[in-house]
Amino acid sequence: MKRLSVAALAFPLLFSFSSAQEIIKLKKVKVYEELLPEEIVGESKEVTEEEIKTTRQIDIGEILSNIFPEINHIRKGGTANDIVLRGFGRENINVLIDGMRIYGACPNRMDPPIFHMSTPQVKEVYILEGPFDVSNQGSLAGLVNLISKDPEKGFFGTVGLTGGFFDYLSGNLQFNYGTDRIKFLIGYNKQFSHPYKSGEGKKITEYPKGLSAYKPSEINHTAFNIDSAWLSAVFNLTEEHEIKIRYGFDEAKDVLYPYLKMDAVYDRTHRINVKYLLKPFNVSVNGYWNFVKHDMQDRWRVSSNMWSFRGYMMRTLAKTETYGGKIEKKLNIYGIRFKSGISGYVRNWKANNKLMNLDNKGMIPDVDIKNIGIYIQGAKKVGKNTISAGIRYDNTKSEANKNYLGTANKNLYNLYYDSNYSLSKTDSYITGNILFRYNFSKRNSIYMGFGHTVRVPDPEERYIALAKPMTKPNWVGNPNLKKVKNNEFDAGFEYYWDLFGVKGNIFYSDLTDYIYLTKIQNGAPKPALSYQNIDAHIYGGDINAVGMLTDTVSIEFGAAYQRGKKDSGKYKDSDLAEIPPLKTRLALKYDNGSLYIIAEEIYAARQSNVDADLNEQPTKSYFVTNIKAGYTIKNRASINIGIDNLFDKNYYTHLSYLRDPFRAGIKVPEPGRFFYMNVRFMF
Repeated sequence: MKRLSVAALAFPLLFSFSSAQEIIKLKKVKVYEELLPEEIVGESKEVTEEEIKTTRQIDIGEILSNIFPEINHIRKGGTANDIVLRGFGRENINVLIDGMRIYGACPNRMDPPIFHMSTPQVKEVYILEGPFDVSNQGSLAGLVNLISKDPEKGFFGTVGLTGGFFDYLSGNLQFNYGTDRIKFLIGYNKQFSHPYKSGEGKKITEYPKGLSAYKPSEINHTAFNIDSAWLSAVFNLTEEHEIKIRYGFDEAKDVLYPYLKMDAVYDRTHRINVKYLLKPFNVSVNGYWNFVKHDMQDRWRVSSNMWSFRGYMMRTLAKTETYGGKIEKKLNIYGIRFKSGISGYVRNWKANNKLMNLDNKGMIPDVDIKNIGIYIQGAKKVGKNTISAGIRYDNTKSEANKNYLGTANKNLYNLYYDSNYSLSKTDSYITGNILFRYNFSKRNSIYMGFGHTVRVPDPEERYIALAKPMTKPNWVGNPNLKKVKNNEFDAGFEYYWDLFGVKGNIFYSDLTDYIYLTKIQNGAPKPALSYQNIDAHIYGGDINAVGMLTDTVSIEFGAAYQRGKKDSGKYKDSDLAEIPPLKTRLALKYDNGSLYIIAEEIYAARQSNVDADLNEQPTKSYFVTNIKAGYTIKNRASINIGIDNLFDKNYYTHLSYLRDPFRAGIKVPEPGRFFYMNVRFMF
């Protein structure tokens, strides 16, 4: 076992369990005058490859939710869980892959950005909380960056196998070859499962009712079947020049989403990322492209029986393509560490829908988002104080193709907005932040900061157009939406003594023109679900503590709470919807260097602060107990076993439902008792 020393605890940004070789994982940072600006801008955390290996490895969103109380997952089915950070979700946080912008194609986020990378590809996940990112446009309230593995020098490979309840199987194979000049890493991963059962012994496919119910023959249909392949190459042309090339492909088939009215027949993703490093000048040039094609239908639901001649009653075929790049330089002027850059991207999204006999071609009407921005960020240590600040300017154009609309939905904008709208909008804006940190000692500090961030409405919020049959409300975007502004104050502390430590932070986010669901009619024959700008605020905080009780036993505790309130608009209930309740995590760990055992308890309080205007329902509190153990043999092989939800509780997270218009009208329970085992060999 690696024994921690006082020196090892200097300036950690995160304590977290790593593996049988490390009881406490510390982020590798140096003294503040040597830090890069992005490493000191408020509350940052990371999850490592070793932590991911000790889970059942189904879904990154769920893994993050189990580790950090301030992150919650949106349960839609057996996989593809979207995430909410500090009460902010969807487009209000940036989720990137190796710094690359990637977007799902499904209008109901069946395939959120975090779904487009399989767990064996991940080296670490970097999380930045708050409005302190100027390197990427639109980081309104946080950043999550999935960082993939780089190939290493040498020739070796790894094999990983995981099996568990509900016929869950996962296997991956990776090969690495590298010299001083050229390095390659190639990998493949397969995941498969049938529907899991809840704590009351029912398959999740048994919960939808009525027309959204699964056909009796499909109750045990494949829950997901996912193939992933990836290639990473590094070329060191000279000691001063380096090129990194990454390619990834994912195909998810037969993915069931009980909380929706449709399921994914397939979701295919291609992504390419190329980065050139000019080391003597501290310059990096990055370019990327990705493409997602998504087909969702109700072919396995009762609703499709009425349209058996074509196999479905409703279907959406969607595509999204994103390409962009960034040029960045780091420099040191008079002791101030700077990074500056220019970035840009183009995002295209189109979706066509058939609903009964309605042709909703252009449900997402071939929308382009074009952005270009410049930024600079710097940090300097002055005595015991560290000051960092950043500023960014963006120009973003959003434009829908009115000629792409189908026969059913082409008049929806006119119907609800009386021709008082435009399908093209350009937004220009400045964002920035400043943060002060006072260091009592090399290990203990307090900080406070302020950030102003902006995000532009996404294509769905401004331009979606879906005509629905009979008296059911249509779904139409609001082309007149304004950009969202966040003025946020953050403060926090870090304090360590001997082998114990605690860190915490609080925040208050004042939101102007926050985008929120609403219902409109404006003289039309029937109402439509749409979006409006309101003023609101979200506040909260989290605390994390860790300590070594003995040489082999450690304890961790974390808790997070957030609350959201409306400040403007027509409402009877001032509570914001989709805000998670208080959540805590307590873990006790034993590790002797080869053998580890973990027992953890996750608690979520009852959420009664719900938005009655949107018919949001309260959620009961729950306790869940998880245990896991593992053994490592000379760093060449390892075996891990675990039981999640040991006592087979039947419970729901607060985000286990989807607000209108496509929700199935149910809450999706979490998995019941789930036993799993994974093994890993290096050769």
